[in-house]
Amino acid sequence: MTASMSILILNKRARYEFNKIESFQAGLSLSGYDVKLIKEGKITLKGAFIVFQKNRLEMVNVTIGSDSVNITLLVNKKELSKIREFINQKGYSCVPINIKRVGRWLKSEIAIVKGKQTFDKKETIKNRDLDREMGRDLKQIGR
Repeated sequence: MTASMSILILNKRARYEFNKIESFQAGLSLSGYDVKLIKEGKITLKGAFIVFQKNRLEMVNVTIGSDSVNITLLVNKKELSKIREFINQKGYSCVPINIKRVGRWLKSEIAIVKGKQTFDKKETIKNRDLDREMGRDLKQIGR
């Protein structure tokens, strides 16, 4: 029996702004009301990032409903030390990629990222536009 998984919220900006180095899955420590709001889609990950403080990971600058909150992330010790190493290096950050439902739990995919330069962002846009054009051309050929 496999657990059902559905993505509730996606941080599209993170894919555009950063190059993903490595990703992890983390549990979320939430109150019941926060869970209800997240399941209703009343959450924003824009501008959210992850910091290491008090020997644990915190997702900072998350907007749930109309409140800005910090969410404690639950990861195992091995992953925690690996993430801490990267965060302490210059140029690396940790951001949430999405929040998903795994079975009855809410989990977040978090990623170690490195910021893109302006020319990298332009390259991303160019590739996306080319893929879209090729898709259109293939549809017209298939008709």
